[in-house]
Amino acid sequence: MFQLQAKDFKDAYYKLNNRLFFDNKYEHVRGLVTAHSFHNEIIMESATCDLNIHDINYTRNKWKQLNNLYLEPVQLGVMVARLLHYATQRKHREYVPDIGMQFKERRNVSGSCLLAITIGYNNTTGWHAEIFSRASELTMRWYVDLIFIHVLIREIGKYLNFNPEDVQVFWHMVSTYQSITSMPWFLVMAGKEDWLKTGVRMQEKTPEVFEILHPWQQATVKRYLKCYVGDNYQNFRVQKRPAEAYKMMKGEIPHKQEVWTKDLTLPEIDINQQMTEAEEEDLFGKGGYR
Repeated sequence: MFQLQAKDFKDAYYKLNNRLFFDNKYEHVRGLVTAHSFHNEIIMESATCDLNIHDINYTRNKWKQLNNLYLEPVQLGVMVARLLHYATQRKHREYVPDIGMQFKERRNVSGSCLLAITIGYNNTTGWHAEIFSRASELTMRWYVDLIFIHVLIREIGKYLNFNPEDVQVFWHMVSTYQSITSMPWFLVMAGKEDWLKTGVRMQEKTPEVFEILHPWQQATVKRYLKCYVGDNYQNFRVQKRPAEAYKMMKGEIPHKQEVWTKDLTLPEIDINQQMTEAEEEDLFGKGGYR
């Protein structure tokens, strides 16, 4: 359990993963497959996000899937309409109440990872957003969730005259964890491949020194050697994605598709239309749900 401060989404991604891995901040390791930390809060000075989904071997299909999994168009329209209701009133120039939206539920064993978002304004933090996660796999899935939340805040901001750099973000995580399939890939992206190579040499030549590493670090070095340097598990889909991303970075195979975050929008959702319907059906005023 800890609180971490970061400049923006990219800074948060690298800071959190590095802190867990190199400071051994894990509270539970499940069979050297996942390593967990609980009840953490990440505070980001802005919602800017210099991350792109093609760098972790995702395509536009993943972006469409995220939007379909998380966004309920009616709730989004109601949220923006409520925010505008307050933000356009003179008496609310110094304070816009925090307005929330729940993300869609998922019919699987554990439920949705992203639960809700709130946005508001006050004199202490200015525009701010609170994000609530049930669980976050940090090395691959949170990377994409950060992009999703960035685009969502950016698109909402178009109606309220703020930009992602104007929004402070408080991300509350019940459970965070790293997966052994993509832990080596994170270290490569973070510029730590030399650390992995040193670990491989230690394992081969000085095993007694290798044993000083904590078990999750040892498992990461072994997975790097087997699946990134070697080609084992290439037919295992969860392992194949980060291993292919590694080969793309090395120039061994081409990127499937370049998908730049600056070009992403909320597909097939007309916020203006949803706002109009919310107002016409009185979904947020007197007599509607609140």
